[in-house]
Amino acid sequence: MNLKKYLSVFAAIATTVALASCGDDEVDLTGDAPEPPIPSVRPGGDVNVNKPKAMWIDAHANFMTLSTKEGVDNELAKIKQYGFNMIYLDVKPGNGYALYDSDILPKCTTFADLTVNRDWDYLGYFLEKCEELDIDVVASVGATGFGYQDTNGLKQGLVYDDFDHWGQLVQVRNDVADPTKVVPITDDPAQSVVMLDPAYPEVQTLIVDICKEIVTKYPKIKGISLDYLRYANNDGGYFGMSDYDLSECGKYWGEPAPSRTDIITASGGIGPKFAQWAEFRSMTVTNTIEQIRNAVKAINPDCEIHLWASADWNSRVYVAQNWASKKYKPKGAQYTDTYNRTGFADLLDVFITGAYTSSVWKKDNPASVWSVENFVMTWNNFIMNDCKCYGSIATYALDFKGMSDATYLCLKYTDGYMNFELSHQNNGSQWIYSQEGFERYEGKTTE
Repeated sequence: MNLKKYLSVFAAIATTVALASCGDDEVDLTGDAPEPPIPSVRPGGDVNVNKPKAMWIDAHANFMTLSTKEGVDNELAKIKQYGFNMIYLDVKPGNGYALYDSDILPKCTTFADLTVNRDWDYLGYFLEKCEELDIDVVASVGATGFGYQDTNGLKQGLVYDDFDHWGQLVQVRNDVADPTKVVPITDDPAQSVVMLDPAYPEVQTLIVDICKEIVTKYPKIKGISLDYLRYANNDGGYFGMSDYDLSECGKYWGEPAPSRTDIITASGGIGPKFAQWAEFRSMTVTNTIEQIRNAVKAINPDCEIHLWASADWNSRVYVAQNWASKKYKPKGAQYTDTYNRTGFADLLDVFITGAYTSSVWKKDNPASVWSVENFVMTWNNFIMNDCKCYGSIATYALDFKGMSDATYLCLKYTDGYMNFELSHQNNGSQWIYSQEGFERYEGKTTE
């Protein structure tokens, strides 16, 4: 389908969302939800040697390495050799182009200053080779990412291909220096991924249709993994502050639209409408996930829905990503009494908890939640058995011993494992240490 013809179908769609309430007192932004309960080990029986052991393959970082079939063959051979049995393959990266045979999106032949010329189907070839090697493939979709920019002024991707249209639908934040003003993400040099705002129905529909297209054309994928399905991060600034967002937030609550200083005050604190706005944004993300799930399962009920997010649940309210169960009710000034209804764990088959830290054991960072051990032991305090969880770690953050320990902990306390990511694994020569972690969990080597 021609993209402009596709857009015309949805140009007139209007939106509404749904309801609840919040207090009026201004409070300080530093308040956090209370500490979770004492960590509980996930119940389990014998060691499961067939647990998913996945490698994430980032599109940009591996763009040239995987530019040929020979390159794909070589990397998959290593993945298989060192004990991995699954890959997360980035097929719709944050620039908004396609690494699969798409009728909706342009083909991804350029990323930043890198260019490849493929006359073959990237996802199709991975599926063919992975079937030979008995490796499962989950297709990763950078859901709201539709452009790429860098600090040198490079701007490329779908948003910039038709800026008159897409530039009106990007995420917008308050100006930290003047919270009555706004800054579109395209003017924020800290943001390399240009993210569209999921509050717009046209954006939701585009994301859903991309997922539907992948599942329809590639029935052998194990699942769809959702990445960047949230609002962007900025120190001091909050995305989801466009006039449209504020209008829709008011409709959600059956009230007039809040002002930006109702949400974030001139001094940078939480305003009287912050909690209502936070719930509205979180429900926007959750509703989008529900649409994706329903559409994908209607095509292939066996296709799994995965989503990666930071393991630090308490930080997620600021990017509208409530990966907890609807049964989990947080307390704190940043939450409404009904914030729990935005939880989306029940809409996932697998949550991938991002324990991306160099502190492996709780004793390494005792004053903080930030350790791999803590995150892989506490995730179910939030998810409450609504879906499976895979522990994921960042290769770039860990030394050799840390890689082995963190891999072992993920497999011991969660339903699977994901390593982020292939280029870092190669650069750090970490393959044998991941394998050692696998073998420790499976009892092939001693602790």
